[in-house]
Amino acid sequence: MFNLWQHLQHIKHYYYVSTPGPESVMGWKGTGEGDVTTSYPRESENSAGEKLYFHESGTFVLAANQYRLDTNNEFIWQRIDDGRVRLFHSRFGRDNQVELFDLIPQPSTNQWVSEASHLCGDDLYSGSVSLVEGQLEFIWQITGPRKDEHLHYIYKE
Repeated sequence: MFNLWQHLQHIKHYYYVSTPGPESVMGWKGTGEGDVTTSYPRESENSAGEKLYFHESGTFVLAANQYRLDTNNEFIWQRIDDGRVRLFHSRFGRDNQVELFDLIPQPSTNQWVSEASHLCGDDLYSGSVSLVEGQLEFIWQITGPRKDEHLHYIYKE
């Protein structure tokens, strides 16, 4: 089983493919790529467990018309212990972070998987992380009345 926390700290770049499923009405089919800047909170900000700020900055290109969007996104990873990493999204700021889910190791598949799905409105978010050829592969599944989204991220040093 690979050490997710150790690999996260060395990530510098990302690439992803967004593929809507047959039930999606969102239409976010395309590709994105960019850079990841990692940082750590000041000691006074750090609650239980180590945290890692994971700021993504790049572009997303819609497949239908090649329209290019600048993107900025920040996740916060928190190492709870050797067998649990919690993922937050800072869409409302670092002081108002949204807890997404805990990732726990699944040795039978050599993956870290979401222990439970995150409910956002009517939508469920879940994910799994694998180590493939030295890169982190993060697969997101988002399902709901209007969403059937599949995001395939590759994070690399």
